Amino acid sequence: MKQNETDAGMKRRYFAVMVVCFLFGGFSFISFLMQIYTNFWRTEFLGFPIGERAVVRGSDFLGRDSNFPLDFNGPARGPVSSPDPLAALLSPMSLYLLAGAVVSIVAGIVIWNIMREKEIRLIRRETTDSLLLPDEKKVIDALKKADYELTQARLVKETGLGKVQVHRTIKRLESKGVLEKHDYGLTNKIILKKQFFE
Repeated sequence: MKQNETDAGMKRRYFAVMVVCFLFGGFSFISFLMQIYTNFWRTEFLGFPIGERAVVRGSDFLGRDSNFPLDFNGPARGPVSSPDPLAALLSPMSLYLLAGAVVSIVAGIVIWNIMREKEIRLIRRETTDSLLLPDEKKVIDALKKADYELTQARLVKETGLGKVQVHRTIKRLESKGVLEKHDYGLTNKIILKKQFFE
């Protein structure tokens, strides 16, 4: 029971960190794209080329029509644009936003893959455990304790089962594809497949 609670807590933490990574990565990438837009297409937004004098039609705060000149040649007369958009794009802030986006999104994907692998292992383990008989569970537990391999003679001692019982159990598990049996002198070496029980 405690193992399931620990697994659930870890899963929640992994999920929270994954969501934070994706949110930060998305925010950083959108900020980077906005910076590209403002540096390369600002003239489209303003409606006239930077560096030229233009007359803008509009109304004052009382609602009266008025014409007023805007001159972008001087720093004090209007908004100042970066003279080199590429330099602004390669600024430390832009590179920080892009690097933060890439690292966060990659971290989110890695965490998602780790969570998926753990889920697959858990499902595989539960499925395998539900299909095992009591004798088979004893043999598998003994093999797990002995680092996934034992001789058949030693397996008889570790499980407390008879030689015939162990022999039949090994045959059944071998037919299920859970373990392998290899000749080893006068006995057999039994190797449990790790991918089912890790």
